[in-house]
Amino acid sequence: MRPVIAAMAALLVWGVVSPAAAQKKPPKPPPPAKNWNKTPPPKFEVKQLREFQKMSPEQREKELAKLPPAQRDRVEKQMARLDNLNPEQRERALNKLETFQHLTPERRQAVNQEIESLRGLTQRQKKARLFSEEFSKEYSPEEQKVIRDTFPVGRQGPPEKDF
Repeated sequence: MRPVIAAMAALLVWGVVSPAAAQKKPPKPPPPAKNWNKTPPPKFEVKQLREFQKMSPEQREKELAKLPPAQRDRVEKQMARLDNLNPEQRERALNKLETFQHLTPERRQAVNQEIESLRGLTQRQKKARLFSEEFSKEYSPEEQKVIRDTFPVGRQGPPEKDF
């Protein structure tokens, strides 16, 4: 009987420390990744800026008073810039802002970096960059439009080559 008990004890011990039993339980799956490609809704949309443009100064002031101080300051600055533009420029600026607001934070940053890098270039260099194949590959058509609208460089198309 002793050999049977010994065999059963060995099986019991083997079962508890077997390679399969020694393995840890698989870790819990990570929580689902956030969708970072989704752009959070803008705090103050272009639609609202357009509505402010249509208001009288008194109506505008009344509506601005309802906003938190930081947002009010930002909106007042945007409105002052828009008020200084002619209707065509204003519409272009609002369209550009609207397009920009729909970009993901990563793409906004890329577009902003491109705009900053273009600021230090000559007109000829800007034109060469804005109509290069590399530029077309790096940016979507909407992003290209936002960047190109920031730097009107004359005729639409690549620069002429020097011969």
